Amino acid sequence: MKRINLIISFLSLISLFSCNKISNSEENKIPKENLLSTIYIASDLHLFSNNLIDENKKKSITGDGRIQEFDYQLVQSLVDEVNSSHPNYLVLTGDLTFNGEKDSHLELISFLDKIDSSTKVLVIPGNHDINNISSKSYLDNKIDSVDNISYEDFRNLYSKYGYSNGISYDESTLSYFYKLDENTYGLFIDSTLSTFNYEEGLNAIGGYLYESTFRWIEDNLSMAKKQGKRVISFMHHNLITHNDLFETLYTLSNSEQLLELYSQYDVNLNFSGHLHIQSIKSKIMNEKKIYDVCNQSLLDYGNRYGVLNIYANCYEYSSRRLVNEELLEYSFNTFYQKYYDKSLSSFKSSYPSNYQELLDFSSKINTYYFDGDYQKIYQIKKARTKIAKYINSNKFDNKYIKSLMNLPNINQDQIDIYI
Repeated sequence: MKRINLIISFLSLISLFSCNKISNSEENKIPKENLLSTIYIASDLHLFSNNLIDENKKKSITGDGRIQEFDYQLVQSLVDEVNSSHPNYLVLTGDLTFNGEKDSHLELISFLDKIDSSTKVLVIPGNHDINNISSKSYLDNKIDSVDNISYEDFRNLYSKYGYSNGISYDESTLSYFYKLDENTYGLFIDSTLSTFNYEEGLNAIGGYLYESTFRWIEDNLSMAKKQGKRVISFMHHNLITHNDLFETLYTLSNSEQLLELYSQYDVNLNFSGHLHIQSIKSKIMNEKKIYDVCNQSLLDYGNRYGVLNIYANCYEYSSRRLVNEELLEYSFNTFYQKYYDKSLSSFKSSYPSNYQELLDFSSKINTYYFDGDYQKIYQIKKARTKIAKYINSNKFDNKYIKSLMNLPNINQDQIDIYI
């Protein structure tokens, strides 16, 4: 009996250090062994060529919280960070351009060409980047259609950035399989439906994978598993829903099928964008935990990019701010004010007696939500309990703001996943 109890105790100890354990405190951290590679990850750059818009119009070209007028400065800052730190890779997970303008793609490529050869750049498209029927110029008080690019154009333009040195390429999409280091492959998935833009007369926002793409993915995952290699995946659309109100059009519509495949082949980490928020979600699939890290848009408040260190026994992820304090404050004020202005009319009509207090509270927690700063949201709620209680009551019917009221008091800017 003592022997059995000892065995059970030993097995319990092993389970504490099993696959996919998150380390949340210093005392629980397992030593990380043998750094294999470092990847910088940025998403939703939405670069808009200065050749296509009058300088004074960039600030107001979008109604969301982006600081579009600083897109060149932010992309240049990202390039400077890369050239200063020399990571092994810079990965861009789609929406590289404002609305897929050819000139905007060429401008981005001119930035990428400045990156030192010690860092390899790998890109995938987002829903804004290809066959975009909204590709326009805004010059001299006129709005004109301009050239966008096709799938083949994208492959050719970004040939140096993933489309000429991969191991395998999907025939029906711009997906590819890439060797990141001796232990790790990268699966770069084109999840867009831009091929339907012209025939449908709209810009397809949602993401979907064809059966042929699933077969191609499984072939590569099977190869990696036979070799004893790990796989990390990257795509524009979310693998896991980050907010139930934004599942449609944002989460890959056949994500369950991909999650099933990932659980079968031990893929436990995906990076996405599209939502513009900084958020980390996980899901248990066949008793295996799979993570989706949604990287924030470079242009939204927080102005973050991600850093992934791949160790022999751990994925170490953290996000970093790109900008200085002055621009960060400007970014906060812009994000706050755009939500405030956009929501003013509806709040004023629905809550005439206290709309200003409600709108200030909502604008602040929305801004911190996009930055992934859940602790700041918790502090605001704690400091303003009366208004927080009102928002959680039936008297307040804004479902989106309600969805931000019960977030965990855990920031979304770092995670360690032991493997």
